Amino acid sequence: MRSSEIRKAIEKARPGIARYLEIMERFQRTDVSLDTDFQRRFNGFYRIQRKKRKWYDQYYSYMESMKGRQPSFSAVLRHLHSVLGSCEASFSSKLLATIDPYAPVWDKYVLANAGIRKPPYYSRTKVVDSIDCYWELEQWYGRFTPSEHGQLMIALFREMVSQHENVTDLKKIDFVLWQSRRDKGSALVIGHL
Repeated sequence: MRSSEIRKAIEKARPGIARYLEIMERFQRTDVSLDTDFQRRFNGFYRIQRKKRKWYDQYYSYMESMKGRQPSFSAVLRHLHSVLGSCEASFSSKLLATIDPYAPVWDKYVLANAGIRKPPYYSRTKVVDSIDCYWELEQWYGRFTPSEHGQLMIALFREMVSQHENVTDLKKIDFVLWQSRRDKGSALVIGHL
């Protein structure tokens, strides 16, 4: 990505950055299992929709119970799979990244830009496959963040976003990748460094 493309992505991400900062600040001071306004904002930001009330109750109760802890992606995914009955890799990562802002978010645009394929929907070993895929995403960020390209994204984010100190370097890169979308079939692949 060129500097101009990174700047454009950050500009497009501005409304999302403001919503993210609001969610992260509110997360620290509210009981998310009871705060329906927090849940509405979180659901809107992460596009969690069309779930049954029980799903939301289980999800936010677990999120609240994990405050102050450092669960792994595997633990979050396995717990949600056991109580919800479905493999929720993306939503597990979003819960984890709220508890631990140094954890990456599983997002189709981020995965595509990193050149990582998510497991097929029909996989019989989807939970294990998802854990492996998330590990690959963590490794990718570990290589990409200190790279010249990663450092450029971070520097431009710091230059353009006044509240940059409240956003981890990993999340700064995530915002750029999240808004770096191409036409179907022409994904911007930053790839395996």
